[in-house]
Amino acid sequence: MKHKITLKSIVTNLDAFITGVTLSICVVLVNANVIMRYFANHPLQWCEEIVTSLFVWTVFIGSAYAHRKHAHLGVDIVVNMIHGKAQRIVQVVMQFVELIILIMLTVISSQYVYHLIFSNSGKVKIVLTELLRLPKWWTGIAVPIGFGLSTLYSIYFICRDVFHIGAKKSTEGGNKE
Repeated sequence: MKHKITLKSIVTNLDAFITGVTLSICVVLVNANVIMRYFANHPLQWCEEIVTSLFVWTVFIGSAYAHRKHAHLGVDIVVNMIHGKAQRIVQVVMQFVELIILIMLTVISSQYVYHLIFSNSGKVKIVLTELLRLPKWWTGIAVPIGFGLSTLYSIYFICRDVFHIGAKKSTEGGNKE
C-alpha cells in the first residue's frame, strides 16, 4: 500500500526525513569524492568536513527516530526471567533510569554546543571548522536535538505506559501505538 507524502506526514516523521536526507547526501558526496579521487585524480577537499557533519546529524536524529520506533537493541534477559508484577516494576524503573540518562545527555551536549558559540567569559566566540571555516555548532547542535527528541519520546512512553495518558485504546490486545 502506497502512502501519499504530505506536509503533515513529513512533519510527523521529521526525524526520519532528516535522517534519510542527510544519509542520502552523505552517500552521494562520498561516491562523488571516490570518483574524483580515483578517476579524475582531484579529490574534493571539502567533502570530508561536510560528510562528517551530515553523518553526525544522521546518527543522532536517526537515533531519536529509532527510539521512537522502539528499534534500539535491548538486553532483556534478566527482565524476561522475572514474571508478573515484579517484571512490570523492573520495566518501569528502567524507563525512569533511561529518562534520567537522556536528560543528563541532553544537558551535557547542550553545554558543549554553548561552548562552541561562547567563550568562558560569555562573549561570542564561534569555533569554526578547519577547511571550510563553518561554525562547528551547526554540527554539534544535532547531538542535543537528538537526545532532546529521545527525551521527549521517553516522557511520552512513560506517560502512556505508566500513567496511561495519551494511550490509544486497543481492542486487539496488540501494540498501543
